[in-house]
Amino acid sequence: MRFYVPEWDDAVDADYDFDHDELSSLNRQERDLDYVWDIFDRQTTPIDGVLISREQVEETNRKAKRLKEYGVYDDPVLSVPEWLPTISDCGAWGYKSLPFPPYGNEEMLDFYEALEVSVGVTIDHLVSGSGKDEGLLYLDKRAFHSDFKQKDIPDSLTNVVDLMVDEWPEEWPSFVDEYEPSIRINSDEEVKPFAPEIFEGNADEVLTQLADDPRAVYREDDKQFRYDLTLRNAREMYDLYEDGDYPFRLMVAIQGWCPDAYTSAAEEVLDIGYNYLGLGGVAGSPIHDVRQIVSGVGKVVKTFERKNDTRVDSHVLGFAKTEAFETVGRSGMSSFDSASMLRSAWTGGQNYRLDADERYDAIRVRYPSTRDDLDESIEKSLRGRETLAALRAYAANEPIAEALQDWKAKANPVLEETRNYLREHRHDEQYNVSRLRDVESVFRADFEQARELQASFSANLRRRVVKLLRKDESEDPVDFAEYDDLLERAEHEFEKYPRMLPEVESTDEDSDVEAVDQIWTVVQEYATWIGDDDLLDEYYQTLKARPWEKCDCPICAEHGVEVCIFRGNDRNRRRGFHNTRRFYDEFARDLPKTLIATPGNATQGDYDTVEEYLREEHPTFWQHVHDLPVAEIGLIDADGFHEWCEETPDSVSFDADKMATNLADIAQRYQQAYIHTPSTELNDSVIDTVESVGCELQTFEQAEKLREGVLTSFGENYVVGWDFLPHPPQIDTKDGLDILVIDQCSGSKEVPEDSPIFEKDELDQFTKDELLSRENVPGIIARDLYTGRQQEYVKEAVQGLKAGGHNVSRYFVSAGFGLVREDEKLPPYEVTFSSMTANEIRERSEQLHIPQEMKLALNEISYDIVLFTLGKDYYTSIDIDEIVTEIPADRIGVVFNRELVGEQFDNVISISARNEDAKTHGTIVIGLKGLYLKNFAQRINSVDQLKPRTIEQLCQRVQGESTQAVLGDYQ
Repeated sequence: MRFYVPEWDDAVDADYDFDHDELSSLNRQERDLDYVWDIFDRQTTPIDGVLISREQVEETNRKAKRLKEYGVYDDPVLSVPEWLPTISDCGAWGYKSLPFPPYGNEEMLDFYEALEVSVGVTIDHLVSGSGKDEGLLYLDKRAFHSDFKQKDIPDSLTNVVDLMVDEWPEEWPSFVDEYEPSIRINSDEEVKPFAPEIFEGNADEVLTQLADDPRAVYREDDKQFRYDLTLRNAREMYDLYEDGDYPFRLMVAIQGWCPDAYTSAAEEVLDIGYNYLGLGGVAGSPIHDVRQIVSGVGKVVKTFERKNDTRVDSHVLGFAKTEAFETVGRSGMSSFDSASMLRSAWTGGQNYRLDADERYDAIRVRYPSTRDDLDESIEKSLRGRETLAALRAYAANEPIAEALQDWKAKANPVLEETRNYLREHRHDEQYNVSRLRDVESVFRADFEQARELQASFSANLRRRVVKLLRKDESEDPVDFAEYDDLLERAEHEFEKYPRMLPEVESTDEDSDVEAVDQIWTVVQEYATWIGDDDLLDEYYQTLKARPWEKCDCPICAEHGVEVCIFRGNDRNRRRGFHNTRRFYDEFARDLPKTLIATPGNATQGDYDTVEEYLREEHPTFWQHVHDLPVAEIGLIDADGFHEWCEETPDSVSFDADKMATNLADIAQRYQQAYIHTPSTELNDSVIDTVESVGCELQTFEQAEKLREGVLTSFGENYVVGWDFLPHPPQIDTKDGLDILVIDQCSGSKEVPEDSPIFEKDELDQFTKDELLSRENVPGIIARDLYTGRQQEYVKEAVQGLKAGGHNVSRYFVSAGFGLVREDEKLPPYEVTFSSMTANEIRERSEQLHIPQEMKLALNEISYDIVLFTLGKDYYTSIDIDEIVTEIPADRIGVVFNRELVGEQFDNVISISARNEDAKTHGTIVIGLKGLYLKNFAQRINSVDQLKPRTIEQLCQRVQGESTQAVLGDYQ
């Protein structure tokens, strides 16, 4: 499986001066730019490919011209390495508010060919739909003007239609004629401004007036139109691609608004002939939606592969989350892309990532704002420079007081030396240039203190000095007092520094003060002054943990604490590259990069594609591997690895040394390789060389064993056997079941009259054992303490299940003590989650370690069934969406009133337990979940095979109804 990163000009200055926060050149064209693939070597680059959208290519004319001239691999700026595949698409998110894609199909194919990308994507139109009764109205932004703006459109229209306002292209592609010929105006025609009277009247009248207006497009069912147009483009582009001789692979983009729409689209494009599907429109979607879409499309694809003895790749566009690895992998997706790990470095909190659970806030040391006056800029620069000096000393385990004094000594002569330099050189010929940037470049290169002048005293001050230099001429000199005025203002402010030296020195005298608390005096004061006091807790955790020391990526190894400082592109984007590396490590751990191959032979040149060759010459191998997930499949020869979808190589060689060299070069990017060797052993030199680059290589004579080995390597949820897709599990009940019940505490408790009842403050101050050791404090077994109606029903159900030969464990989620066993003794208490907000519940839960304890309980033994008889607040406390992922795919989880959870996983069922259900059972909703468990306990021994739906039917059995009538087709 491959991970692609979108190309959005995410590059850093290779020679950036971190000490002075100075670019290597003021002219961007002169800088040596590093992309993520330039910073890491081939083996450790944390991406498997680059996604290049046309929208980004054409962001500037310079970039578009350059990439079309050189292509993405030979471009002198981008220079993507040859070994990184590239995908290019049309950038549907960029034109989502237009009524049509602004490109034609043949035009896009030519665009992909010019860029020389590996894969081009068909033109899709993001399915958005409308929430208004009358549908959606598109308007050309160019038609609005100062006398009539978008906000002037009457409510009578905007209340019933959604508006999409954007600047339309000067000319639409020719296919638009078939749908809206009225909007195909010539590019040399001016767009006529909207007149207010066009929008007067009721909505129907306005829409009728706009029907043939070249500035408007109206649709009642926009989502269906976009869906159909995307499929039409798929058909037309396929025919054009087949008739042409294009050097890239064609991926088809599909869109939808629900899982069924996506699966229907997948079925249609597979019938067209596509073997690479791209799932569009899921970027930003909730993970539960993505799980359903990916699972649905995955099953369609696998069914098609197995029926047609072929292989199909699938790509998830714009989505990558660690918690979805399981679904993406088992559904057979081949690749995905996302910039979220990169963007997270400068958007929101927890922007320095070690893994999915360990994240930290980079410490903001802010530049002066362009809105600041000179005095404010100088003060902000000095305070920031002082804070940076302290942070660097802390990271290097050096005395902070000495670092502040060293910085003072370094900055102290700068202003006077600037004054002297200006007196001597202000009329030099080199300053006789017109552009301000050129003057500043000369000043920076010629004056050795120019960098420190900006670093300590602000870019604003240096820029003002440079402006005077440009203006200053020997024939018409600037009064030197103007220079002096600028420098004196900086000198006046600098007299106060180092401001934090007394505080640091006072902590230095106390030998008990830890280094983290010493740096904290500096960071706390700075963050409070600059206005980031709401981040103090997060900053302290970062400083205490020193996470930059825990990462061995080349960025952290070289720059250390600078990566944990939030300050400008060249730090923030490097932190983004680091975040991507850490994400990629998790990706590789959860879904090991896997190569599956068989050696070629002399006949491979007789076939057009590797797939044809493998199907005909190695049918047993192909049958057992062609549908495997999370792997690249193909043949190997002396030229290396050739993937199934490629054309067969022109020449054939099996030189062992050459094969070893080329395979090792490719294997750097894989954790494991599985080679089918039915007739000959792989040369030892090949095996040794491949394993020397860290790729575990295994050979198999039998294809069946190879398949089994691959699936086993992916973990227990990839069920060993033929089919690894998510399916509702089926569990044999005859030998008894291992059942786990996660119950909740109740408001009603059985407490002796004279015993004390502890509240939250005391529970937080003392341990459970300390409270139980007090006089007159009874220890009450949890199952006896909680006496709510639900808890009593669950107790009876547990007793019944045990009597029926089943092994049952029961826990309670307690707002007072966390996760407790049913036989655990507790003191009387009164704390509940029901009075807390969701954030307070999560904080309390973390304090009590509830999610962590839940995971431990779930993994004590391999439970067949896990039942969560919880209410809304208690589901929040255990993070139910995350917890259910701990249940193995061949075991069953049961939740109540959590349909979003049940819809995501084939092995999890959500059972409705609401007021209408309670009426059916002749009871009230309180205790209904417990009653369901009683029903389940009474009837479980009447069935031999248990599926998730069977449990639902058993739970919801109405009194007196036979088991067979309830189960129907679910047995």
